[in-house]
Amino acid sequence: MPASWKTIFSRAEPRFGPADTPLRIVRNARARALRLRVDPRDGSIRLTVPARASLRAACAWAESQRDWIEAQLAAIPAPCVFVPGATIPFRGGSLLLVHVPGRRGARMTGDPVGDQPGGAQLELGGPDDMFAAAVMRWLRREALNLLDAETRLLAAGIPVAVGRVGVGDPRTRWGSCSADGDIRYSWRLILAPDAVRRSVVAHEVAHRLHMDHGPGFRALEARLAGPDLSAGRDWLRRHGAALHRWGALRRA
Repeated sequence: MPASWKTIFSRAEPRFGPADTPLRIVRNARARALRLRVDPRDGSIRLTVPARASLRAACAWAESQRDWIEAQLAAIPAPCVFVPGATIPFRGGSLLLVHVPGRRGARMTGDPVGDQPGGAQLELGGPDDMFAAAVMRWLRREALNLLDAETRLLAAGIPVAVGRVGVGDPRTRWGSCSADGDIRYSWRLILAPDAVRRSVVAHEVAHRLHMDHGPGFRALEARLAGPDLSAGRDWLRRHGAALHRWGALRRA
């Protein structure tokens, strides 16, 4: 953690919601104002505080925002566990999860995203208590394979070089591009419609030529994404937070 950041925990901090969630206070020397954020993935509450601000005043301000904080907490969907019989989103369609104890590996049957989607299912074997982890591994692998192929296809059309493509589970970003050409995505994009994923790929590939968000970047992003750009942005704005409900390894 950079020296300019400091996390402070105190018994005197306000708590919020039915889970009595504590406030996490983070000092940041670069911050110019108080800033509150409720993480849609785990319901944690963070208050960013400028270096010289009063902690007592900061906590009092957070308390004054109680109605907003608790509304944000209430809007977070309950986590969904990957269990046999559950139906999960997949590329804009859906997959029924099926446990086949004797099966080795995974098999998807049906077409969740074709002209006549429906009836698609993902069959996985292995022990009961490893089912959720097996689903997660399969989804991450599918996400990586698809995102890697789409990224390299778009980059080749510019053309521009791309380094490694990977997937993770970031809290606040759907993708990121480093200065040396490596691109990482959220594996959860595999749960969203294809246009959403393609819009994020276009955004990150455009960063290979423009590391800012200036006019040149915007023009290239729009050319690469086409009609997917506005559709993808709109979908993520409305539904992106809900993607974080999927993938709990056990029931809360």
